[in-house]
Amino acid sequence: MKRKMLVPAVVTLLHAQGLYAASFEQVFNEQRALYGKGHEFSYGGKIHTTFHPEEIEAMAEPNAANARALIDGAEALRVESAAVGYEWRGPAIYIRQAREALAAGRYQSAMELAARAKYLARMSLKQYRNAEANWQRAVPE
Repeated sequence: MKRKMLVPAVVTLLHAQGLYAASFEQVFNEQRALYGKGHEFSYGGKIHTTFHPEEIEAMAEPNAANARALIDGAEALRVESAAVGYEWRGPAIYIRQAREALAAGRYQSAMELAARAKYLARMSLKQYRNAEANWQRAVPE
């Protein structure tokens, strides 16, 4: 048996026996790492996929309105992350490229770039919330 196939089998067995209680985020990340985006997996009795929310948004009809909405959403998250001091540089770059693609009429490309920007901005906010919740652990005793 290949090693790659052994890990999901062991995790599934541990889940079934109640020995491994993983959060949805942990299971999602494991499945995404093993199989990439678009893989279906079961959690909590429901079927989920390994698409990030932004990737699902980018699957909408590629037109100017959808591209603009995705760019605006990415920009709003970028501004929010900048306001708390956790802005990463990637979102601004991808938003600029998405706007250029939108102006050139390349709607699918604009949506994919905006989705990438929105994902990175969302992750920067997640990093901020994690740092705020756990800063005490970084202070030496």
